[in-house]
Amino acid sequence: MRIVCTQENLNKGLGLVSHIANKNSNLPILNNVLLKAEKDGLTLITTDLEIGIKVFVRAKIEEEGDFTADAKLLNNFVSLLPKENIDIFLEDDGLKIKSANQETNIKGIEAEDFPLIPDVEKENELELSAIEFKKSLNQVLYAASLDTSRVEINAVNFNFKSGELILAATDSYRLAEKRIKTNSSKEAELIIPLKTLQELSRILNEQNDKNIKIYFNENQIMFVFDGVELISRVIDGKYPDYSQIIPTDFGTNIKVDINKMIPAIKSVALFCKSGINDIKISFDSKKNELVIATASSTVGTSVAKVAAEIKGSDNDIVFNYRYLLDGLNNLSSQFALIKINNNSSPGLLQPDSDEKYIYLVMPIRQ
Repeated sequence: MRIVCTQENLNKGLGLVSHIANKNSNLPILNNVLLKAEKDGLTLITTDLEIGIKVFVRAKIEEEGDFTADAKLLNNFVSLLPKENIDIFLEDDGLKIKSANQETNIKGIEAEDFPLIPDVEKENELELSAIEFKKSLNQVLYAASLDTSRVEINAVNFNFKSGELILAATDSYRLAEKRIKTNSSKEAELIIPLKTLQELSRILNEQNDKNIKIYFNENQIMFVFDGVELISRVIDGKYPDYSQIIPTDFGTNIKVDINKMIPAIKSVALFCKSGINDIKISFDSKKNELVIATASSTVGTSVAKVAAEIKGSDNDIVFNYRYLLDGLNNLSSQFALIKINNNSSPGLLQPDSDEKYIYLVMPIRQ
């Protein structure tokens, strides 16, 4: 194997793949990146056996071949090299890297021991704007459960419907759902691990206006974007039927400026009871204002008032302020619509400009 490529191209590729190569003492080769030199270019591959990432790097291939080396070490080393051509080849039992003023030999493991990443047939194709998809993904990711023992909700549900993709995430205390318009007629429901989608969000470049392509079968899903392929297993299970907990009618409807509500919540939250994070929000339709209040026997009390448009009956509800802020920060709008029925039913948040996104929060019952 012998490769000549620019430091910039190799550095970018290693930055994309090295993230999932972690210190695995049981299977050391999972700490490595596979460098696969073929006539059309260099492919970098890493896997943790649940996720696999392949990145194509433009390079001059003088001799085909493959080898694996420590991904983090190689990434850190190449990032420090000057921006010039790098010569890479096998010598003895290692990877020789030569630049204008430096020669380095990195020990590695033969490629034949590297786990195979199963291919996903390029069928059931769905193509979306990468920028819009990343934005939609980030609007639900934060609501997924972080409890890895609950695999079905330590994930995001992808519901492929005719003309629509519905993303949903919940941790049992809140729910985020985003509907994306598509031109696909394929129908399927897949549960994708949270770790996979966090990695995908990291890879997707907000400045890149290229499209992302999604391919899937009942066991795997593949995301293809700008020379990168991310392949992941699909969770075997059934996602909770959350549609039944979303109210269809509300007794109180509020429209409020997010930029005024967030600072009010943050200032009042300084006085809430530690570990409970409770704030009470009261809605006064006569004064057209909402009142945010909390009290702690050890810290003190705080009350803030925010002007709002309120229709329907006066009401109040207690929320975990962290959950409320998460929702408000992801509405991507100046105004939030808040809809509630009573202090024991979930409250619904959505942007006033996008009916395709909802965020549901369970109240704290007093």
